[in-house]
Amino acid sequence: MRPHTRFKLTDGLETRLLPSLLAAGMIAVCLGGSLPAEDTETARQGDEWHLVHLQGKAAGYSLLRKLEGENGELETISFTRITMRRGTQKTTVEERLEMREDAAGKILGFRKEEKKAQQAVTTIGKMISPDRMELEVTSGNSPPRKQVIPFNPATRGLQHTTKKISSTLKKKGDRVEVVVFMSDLSRCIRQISTLQAREGKLRRIESRLELAPGNSLVLLEWITDAGQSVRSSMPYLGLETMLSSREKIVATDFSSPPEIFFSSGIPLGRFLGWKREEILYRLRLRDSKQPVQLLDSGAAGHQLTATTEKGTWHLRVQTVRQDAARELPINPTPPLKLYLSSTAYIQSDDARIIELAKKAAGNEKNSLEVARKLEKWVYNYIRKKNLGTAFATAKEVLETRQGDCTEHAVLMAAMCRAAGIPSRVVAGLVYYRKSFVGHMWTEVYTGKWVPLDATIGKGKVEADHIALSVSALDNTSISEIFIGLLPFLGNMEIEVLETR
Repeated sequence: MRPHTRFKLTDGLETRLLPSLLAAGMIAVCLGGSLPAEDTETARQGDEWHLVHLQGKAAGYSLLRKLEGENGELETISFTRITMRRGTQKTTVEERLEMREDAAGKILGFRKEEKKAQQAVTTIGKMISPDRMELEVTSGNSPPRKQVIPFNPATRGLQHTTKKISSTLKKKGDRVEVVVFMSDLSRCIRQISTLQAREGKLRRIESRLELAPGNSLVLLEWITDAGQSVRSSMPYLGLETMLSSREKIVATDFSSPPEIFFSSGIPLGRFLGWKREEILYRLRLRDSKQPVQLLDSGAAGHQLTATTEKGTWHLRVQTVRQDAARELPINPTPPLKLYLSSTAYIQSDDARIIELAKKAAGNEKNSLEVARKLEKWVYNYIRKKNLGTAFATAKEVLETRQGDCTEHAVLMAAMCRAAGIPSRVVAGLVYYRKSFVGHMWTEVYTGKWVPLDATIGKGKVEADHIALSVSALDNTSISEIFIGLLPFLGNMEIEVLETR
């Protein structure tokens, strides 16, 4: 972060593992049986080690290190590795985060390295004004991409925030509100922490992180009077952390990790039927007390309406058809330019992607027909179709020719943008063997938004796809698109009311 600044270890602070664990909780991953060599060699006295459990099984660990510089600057370093299975496949996802703040808690910058596939994605954030942060994102050997994001000047850093929470929440009902920066989402959010109860020598604190109006992620933590986190829990995927040690984590058996893909599916309990042109669904939260609402995704063919019953919605999904699509080239309006941009995950400016998109399109000028050609090309090009990759960039997929729905979706989006067709990705659910499971597909703009699914390659998307969020997958974060999916996995019931 800043080599010329000398830091010393600090302690006595509450551990805040939520940002690092969000990415792991949203993408199924897997760990081998031992710590990486760098952790073994660089382990220091004062490091905090936390064992991560998912669905009651050991699923990885987090290492937290807190340092104080000679000039009062504070640095927090965390490394997270989680263990899961996606079906029978295993992958490895790691995240290393370094964040600096000054003595008053103002954030100075951060560096984050995520490895969700073979190639790592690195994000460096630096303040360029009190209300703006510049992000520089690099994926693999692609050139760095810069983007400026808004920043709330009231935001304070990790160590300042945890000290404030620990010193303020003393008795039951005490409440404190702070603004924190979530590196996984690359944005500032409001956090409300409340002391719920004292349990022996521990304080149970509930923190609600307001991701959107009416929608919050909930984190429960048990901390000591000195502010150290002993345990944390999130009501998503059965995610828990426990204070541990490096020795205990090394000795932990990770050989039987929890399966998180199919087990988090939403059972329908019956065959959906063959009529899938239009379906009316009834969606209901199992736990209506959770502070989450189902929001309109804006996906093509989707119409969401609230019911009089709390935590229940009706969703009508129609197969989108288009008789007269625009001819290429499409002259995009300013809002559409975002969906033609090359990003860290959708590298549509890559020379090989441009070349292959041109070859696949041939002489066709109808934008929808070109998109369908690209959908079929991606479907045939990815030879090894499995759940073994968590989330690869389009350029990496082009090299490895393997992946699941996420890899099909990002490569499809990149090929379309390279051909001059605006594209975006959609995260949600798809019907599979009497259940709805997590899925990702692509939408293209050919005069209106039309969904296509390169994982299936049919040239259309039927009403058995339920969209929960839509994204341009710009350079700020990929976690943003999954955040709308996470609170509903294992917390939703789906009923089919009408089909045609």
